[in-house]
Amino acid sequence: MTEECKFIADFLGCEYEIFENEENDTGIINKFREWSSQGREEGFYPVIIIPSDILAEALELALEDREMENSRQEIEKYREEIIKEAESIDVKKFLDERFSEYSEMHEDMDIMGEFLETEPCHGFYSHIDKAAPYNEILMVKIPVKNPWEIAAWIPMGGFNDCPEPAAQAAVFRYWYEKYKAVPAVVTYDVWELKAENPPKTEEEAESLAKEQFSFCYDIVMQAARGWDRIRALASTLKNSSAWYFWWD
Repeated sequence: MTEECKFIADFLGCEYEIFENEENDTGIINKFREWSSQGREEGFYPVIIIPSDILAEALELALEDREMENSRQEIEKYREEIIKEAESIDVKKFLDERFSEYSEMHEDMDIMGEFLETEPCHGFYSHIDKAAPYNEILMVKIPVKNPWEIAAWIPMGGFNDCPEPAAQAAVFRYWYEKYKAVPAVVTYDVWELKAENPPKTEEEAESLAKEQFSFCYDIVMQAARGWDRIRALASTLKNSSAWYFWWD
């Protein structure tokens, strides 16, 4: 186990499994599905983590920013504070304000675009480096009743346009209530969610795409997965159970 992987595992303090030098992601995805089913009975959610020194540093800085020490008691206090802050955020207002800001930045272009012919997406993306998984992948059992609280357990973000962990948790809560979307994969600059009840119509998909654009501007304006307009993104969201967010 690398130093950064050990730091992340110790920070979380929950049960985990490490996948090293896997030739493909079959074992990882099968274990994720097994733990997802198991978690419904035992009260946890599995999360696939791509360990890195940047993510380890982000966890450490999250505590330092609040003048907290890296101890189990302080970490638990941090999570409680983030969850409390998330519950006080007006998500619709948060997303609407960001949408207005980003729209004004690009008022000289058609950010909506047109719908495209695409297939739904159901697979994760970030755990794959080129054709195979990363050399080291951590899968953890996050013992929470509410899956949106996972953002408080793995506090990445707060850089550039990436929302702070409390805002992430608030948005995840909103999407969980609306689409049963659950955080499933995280790196130092990516979240991927698994949605049990994705949008079924173009109208619903466009509404969600506008929210996702507001939450993660870069997935459209930097065409992180090839979606360079909001309706292009919406085309991929219709009936898609896997959602991807990346911040530059």
